[in-house]
Amino acid sequence: MNPVSLKEIADQLDCLMDEWNYYLNKKTGEIVEIQTEYMSVAEELEDDADLSEYLNWEQEAIREAVSVLENWEDYVELPDKEEVNDYRIMENFCYSQEDEKLRNKLFYAINGRGAFRRFKDLMIQYGLEEDGAAYKYEALCEIAREWCEFHEIQYK
Repeated sequence: MNPVSLKEIADQLDCLMDEWNYYLNKKTGEIVEIQTEYMSVAEELEDDADLSEYLNWEQEAIREAVSVLENWEDYVELPDKEEVNDYRIMENFCYSQEDEKLRNKLFYAINGRGAFRRFKDLMIQYGLEEDGAAYKYEALCEIAREWCEFHEIQYK
């Protein structure tokens, strides 16, 4: 297999959704996205099952899930939302700020309900959107790098 792109993995990690599973095909380097619902259907499916009760796009999703299950040794599941942990990335961004007053304001913003909204508003107020995005991207690349190394996947 050719080395996989850390950028592609990091981009995928940046938009993980609940109720979806993400897999890297180790042979092709392609990232496959499958809704948990269709993975469950595929796991319960009989070999000669009739999929006509599903819409065309659902049938395609189920067939893709079946392909992943039948070729499981070719796939590795990407880190999930818990492993990526956006909150921890925000927290580490706060620690990275040299200005103590700003660092304290950022830490205050990420506590309690509405933390993501307050944090985003404060980032806008202080013109830190680009710095924050770059920090998050680097954090996602590091997660992707560690994941690749753990699974012995070559990356570029």
